[in-house]
Amino acid sequence: MPVSTENIRRWIEQSDIDYISHYIKCWIPFNAWYNANYSALNTDREKINSIKNNGNTIRNKINTLMENNGQESLEFRSFLASLHQELLDTDVQGSNGRIWFQDIIKETNPINQISENYNRISYFVRVTHVRGDVSNVRINLNRMTNNSSVFNYTHTDYDLTHLTNNNGFGNLSATQQAQIRHYYGQLKPIIIKNMIEFHPSQVGEPQNHYPCDAHNFKRDLSNPNCYSIYVCKSLIEILYQLRNVLFHGELIPNEQNQRIYKNAYFCLKYLLNSLR
Repeated sequence: MPVSTENIRRWIEQSDIDYISHYIKCWIPFNAWYNANYSALNTDREKINSIKNNGNTIRNKINTLMENNGQESLEFRSFLASLHQELLDTDVQGSNGRIWFQDIIKETNPINQISENYNRISYFVRVTHVRGDVSNVRINLNRMTNNSSVFNYTHTDYDLTHLTNNNGFGNLSATQQAQIRHYYGQLKPIIIKNMIEFHPSQVGEPQNHYPCDAHNFKRDLSNPNCYSIYVCKSLIEILYQLRNVLFHGELIPNEQNQRIYKNAYFCLKYLLNSLR
């Protein structure tokens, strides 16, 4: 009996691996692990944040895989690079915007006030906010000689355009404007970090990056306890956000997204091996 073309096509489709389903199977034990180890915390978000920001088995495993050069490490970094590339090529939207390594780490700025003297002027800049939600911005410039006012500004939002369009700001000297911009930038409520290192160190220098196929991920030389802290935070956050769009029914299970979840699956699978 001749084999039909349709029959061949259907069997080829059956041979495809559904990596989205495999990702769910990986997430279940990961979910069980963090529920057991972070039972004092109430929500998944709180537990994920704790995994990202504190030492634990999963974060230690990522650091080991990034720091070593054995076969397991090379394979893991290759899947990490492929995940990054697929997310570059595909616009996957989560609740907090696009899911990709470019700006996945958005952290609250721990500094909200600067008070300094510069060029005979006393500068005071404060941005009042709760987890990035700004309620007040205040800027005061006074002459150090007699404490007379040079510039006063208040606003209910962190908005550089609003600040620079202020008439009083326009009357300041170029030096004073530049100094305010400098302080204002330092007090940005949310700090966004790109996990890709675009200026890799040269041979012989302390390595500020992890070569991962065609990409270089940041290596934090200032954090000897976890040089891969940026990779840890970004990867765990991406895996969590990919879980969310999947579980919330927001993802289209097409071929493009299958490629994303293939690499996410393998990244998570390597981490799960540390929980056995």
